[in-house]
Amino acid sequence: MKPQIVTEKMKKLLLQGRMVRIAVFTAIAATALLLTGALYFRESVYITDAGITREVKTNEYDVYAILKAEKYDLGPDDTVKVETDENKIRHITIDRSFNISVTADGATCILQLSGGTVKDALEEAGIELGKDDVLSCKESDELYPEMDITVTRVKYVDRKVSAEKPCDVIYKDNSNLVIGTENVISEGENGECIVYYRDTYVDGKLLTTKQYAQTVTKEPVSRVVERGTALATPYVKMKNPEELKLVNGIPENYTKIVSGKATAYSARAGALTASGRYAVVGTVAVNPNIIPYGSEVYVVAKDGSKVYGYAIAADTGYGLMDGSVAVDVFMGSYADSCKWGAVYVDIYVISEGDNRYIGAAERNSLEIKTE
Repeated sequence: MKPQIVTEKMKKLLLQGRMVRIAVFTAIAATALLLTGALYFRESVYITDAGITREVKTNEYDVYAILKAEKYDLGPDDTVKVETDENKIRHITIDRSFNISVTADGATCILQLSGGTVKDALEEAGIELGKDDVLSCKESDELYPEMDITVTRVKYVDRKVSAEKPCDVIYKDNSNLVIGTENVISEGENGECIVYYRDTYVDGKLLTTKQYAQTVTKEPVSRVVERGTALATPYVKMKNPEELKLVNGIPENYTKIVSGKATAYSARAGALTASGRYAVVGTVAVNPNIIPYGSEVYVVAKDGSKVYGYAIAADTGYGLMDGSVAVDVFMGSYADSCKWGAVYVDIYVISEGDNRYIGAAERNSLEIKTE
């Protein structure tokens, strides 16, 4: 076999053939690679960020590699949630962090969180709630951007204090005394007690103090004071002045009023009246047809300047029967009767008598309510 002679022309042809074969091989390899890659990139992954979801094709199995390849930048406090199906990544959700402010104990803490509840934020801030503390929202509330959470510290402190228990004042009306006059019958005495208080502190400052209980350790003794109810000092002093109730200087209860001139008289000791009673201070002469004997009356000057006071209708006289005098009051002495003179009065009939004559046996057993 003869040796093949390779000319320059043949070299060029051979080189061109080789290049064509290389190009064809490269094209076939690239086509195969593209076909293989197309099959490899067919997995779909959904990515949700800031509420926007998009679908991407990837051959990555690492979450962060997928996000990096798709140009998703993560902040240090962002969180990523992954949903898988048959160990394949199907959905990636990015929760972006946002600012939350938590104020407690006089300080405000700014947190970067990507979600959760108020309780989570408190735990992150290292804040524990006391049983009486007040939260500006519910622990279960969901967090949102720029949310302000405030913790108000509330503390209740109970304490007890020893104190005096003031005695009360008992007032007794005295028809023998002038209105505005007071006499202390018994001074009384303060007691002792323990008072229980509850102080409410809000953020360390005292807000309210409330008494919620009291224990008496020593009972007080009431102070007793008598006060006058008469318009002027009565001439007749009652033995039991509380028995006659006066309102603005006149009897609270009466059956009628007889008005007219009042004169005064006196008599020797042991003198009898027309009704058989003894003539004593506290008896008055009347017209028995108008005010029957035995009637209880209260005699007071119309202008309030003089008060004879409580009396029993027991006597009569000419001036009383002819109507020139409405009442003749008995005085303890002639001098007292002269001082009385003639006064225009109102006679308040408290109760009406029966005009009965009093005999000696009954006379000695009767007692007028005067001193």
